[in-house]
Amino acid sequence: MGYERAVVLSSADLHDGQRLMVHNCEDCACAVTEAPTEPEPAPSFDTRPWIRAAELVELPLDAGHRLLFNPLGRGGVVVVNEPASRLVESLAEPAILDTADDALRKLAQLEMIHPVDQPVRPAFGAGTMLTAWLHVTNACNLRCPYCYVDKSAEKMEDEVGYASVDAILRSAVDNGFRAVKLKYAGGEASLNHHLVRVLHAYAQKQAIDLGLELHATLLSNGVRLPDPFVDELTDAGVRIMVSLDGVGESHDAQRPFVSGKPSFHLVERTIDRLVERGHRPHLSITVTNRNAHDLPAAVRFALERELTFSLNFFRDNDCAASFTDLQYEEQGMISALLKAFEVVEEFLPPWSMLGAILDRGQLVQPRERSCGVGQDYVVIDQRGRVAKCHMEIERTLGDVFSDDPLQLVRTDQRTVLNLAVDQKEGCRTCTWRYWCSGGCAVATFRATGRYDVKSPNCNIYKAIYPAALRLEGLRLVKYAGDQP
Repeated sequence: MGYERAVVLSSADLHDGQRLMVHNCEDCACAVTEAPTEPEPAPSFDTRPWIRAAELVELPLDAGHRLLFNPLGRGGVVVVNEPASRLVESLAEPAILDTADDALRKLAQLEMIHPVDQPVRPAFGAGTMLTAWLHVTNACNLRCPYCYVDKSAEKMEDEVGYASVDAILRSAVDNGFRAVKLKYAGGEASLNHHLVRVLHAYAQKQAIDLGLELHATLLSNGVRLPDPFVDELTDAGVRIMVSLDGVGESHDAQRPFVSGKPSFHLVERTIDRLVERGHRPHLSITVTNRNAHDLPAAVRFALERELTFSLNFFRDNDCAASFTDLQYEEQGMISALLKAFEVVEEFLPPWSMLGAILDRGQLVQPRERSCGVGQDYVVIDQRGRVAKCHMEIERTLGDVFSDDPLQLVRTDQRTVLNLAVDQKEGCRTCTWRYWCSGGCAVATFRATGRYDVKSPNCNIYKAIYPAALRLEGLRLVKYAGDQP
């Protein structure tokens, strides 16, 4: 970036920039965001006075670059050089713009500045993708202490699986979705790999017939994934998510076999074999008090292999209640995350991690709710019963033989309530309210007994947001390069 003229960079300046966004939604109910919502075209430059956005976040990157982020806008992270920074600063008070140069136009389009009489407001659109959690088995060969599933040998039978796919696709069509995402989960989903194979082949055919776009992910502990099964998944376009909670003992401390034996050596072998076979898995890292100290090593493991990953905070649940050493302390979590971010900065991959390293508090696009629970997410257990959230899979509302399972979820007021952030006490005036959206509703209720209050992770999110934004700014500087 030069210093003689004002330069403004955003993700749009990166080659294929919109696809280089990793989302923290593989193992949770987060709505699948296809791409950040593009800002509206910049308003015409006229005689109205303009001003910088009132809540604009501005952070230094290095001697020549600054980062801008409007928490009420859709422009995302923006990097400016010194001349562009001075342009923004000159609009701290209303001023009429005498010129409409490229930098000003771009700042306006990215919603960093706006006409005084036209302040930026977030726009929320309806989701276009219905996501469904298919609990294909209740069995698992590991015994992770933080797991919310009460394990058994019960698995989903073929006829229940077919009925589940039919129900999901039926709801998608009836409610105007254009795409469906299936998450084959458990338990350990690969223990019922026969059903995953036949169900996905069936879902592919049915989706084509109905004119629906189909996406799918297999959620696995990575202990044993047979090569033929992996190849079939790859050929079918099914993504694999592998849970990895650390390196060596840090992983084994919370992901042991039923016998208590360690599993890391097998998971590492699976991950490396997947990479060799051309299937790069997404890694899901659950952070508890047990492994937080070694979080940088897990991040390094992923980035050394050029693998995407997501960070998920431990969520208290009935099955984990006896493991009192899992609950993290606020300052300890913040410290662990910031140290992990230092590893990210060391490697600085080309993809953006604003949607993957902040638990439920992503910085991809403004949202009213932190996930799709109650809106565009359906959970189906091994018996074909419908639930709102996989964290509360036992709180069923009906089954897949109902006319529209999604309506069971949308009309329910008995189980988890995923309220809009402006309905939550402690959130309504927060700078970051449309990004964390009040956090996970289940975790909040577990901690407070209420759905209408801010997340117990609120202070953690606020502490790490500036550091995460800085990583994105450095990514833009590194990969966007000098602009002509």
